[in-house]
Amino acid sequence: MDDRTRELVSVAASVAAGCQDCLRQHVAAARRLGVTTDQLHATIDIARAVRLTVSLGMDAFSDAALQDGELAVVSAGCGCGPDCGCRKEA
Repeated sequence: MDDRTRELVSVAASVAAGCQDCLRQHVAAARRLGVTTDQLHATIDIARAVRLTVSLGMDAFSDAALQDGELAVVSAGCGCGPDCGCRKEA
């Protein structure tokens, strides 16, 4: 992957993750590499769509969880670590 593409991916990831410091850093780096404002806008638009889709999906999931009572465990653990206190299956 070339440096310009890497920075555009980093810009998108920063927006999707909601990391303002990362976004500042990667936008500046992308501009130094010659990425245009139009390219940055297109990248950010894609990232916003991803973030919104994830958010809406989680909203629907949480609404369903409230209606279904308790959610079934569908994986081997939550992934948050050995001291989190959840009832994960190891």
